[in-house]
Amino acid sequence: MLQTVGMLDVADRRVDTFSKGMRQRTKVASALVRDPQVLVLDEPLNGADPVQRLHLIALFKALGEEGRTVIVSSHVLHEIERLAERIVVLIHGRLAAAGGRRAIRDAMDDRPRHVLVRANDVRRLAAALVELPAVAGVTFDATRDGLVIETVQARELASALPRLARDSTVRLLEVRALDDSLESLFRELVR
Repeated sequence: MLQTVGMLDVADRRVDTFSKGMRQRTKVASALVRDPQVLVLDEPLNGADPVQRLHLIALFKALGEEGRTVIVSSHVLHEIERLAERIVVLIHGRLAAAGGRRAIRDAMDDRPRHVLVRANDVRRLAAALVELPAVAGVTFDATRDGLVIETVQARELASALPRLARDSTVRLLEVRALDDSLESLFRELVR
């Protein structure tokens, strides 16, 4: 198991001489020794350097692909986003949401979404967008060189936007949700 977590080369050293990240990997190795079907890990990436984090994330995913259940508790949401397929969000000890990130966001359909759209003619596109019932607002974002569309009808917008662009002879360059990250979902849930 030490080899699995990249610690075999220091197996003869005392654990109290290890860095925090090395101690974390040692704890993961000790949890794996008994070949468990369920692993419960509290902040397992805490103290790990970027390379160690990538290795541990790959290990946890591989364990899940083997059919094991890997439960990771963490407040580092961007890492959880890369690591987990299913997410359980607890706020003040209460269940706030559970499921895949997209499923959680889709269940929050009463909350506005913000979509970045970059196109070859943003002015023409903006003029056409304001006519759509699915669009609550359109603003130009100079830093992203595109439009930010606010909607509470994301499915309708996704369906109408390509037709609208075609009919307006506007070429879409990028369409990207701005608030689908786990961190933005968490902020919405807390609110």
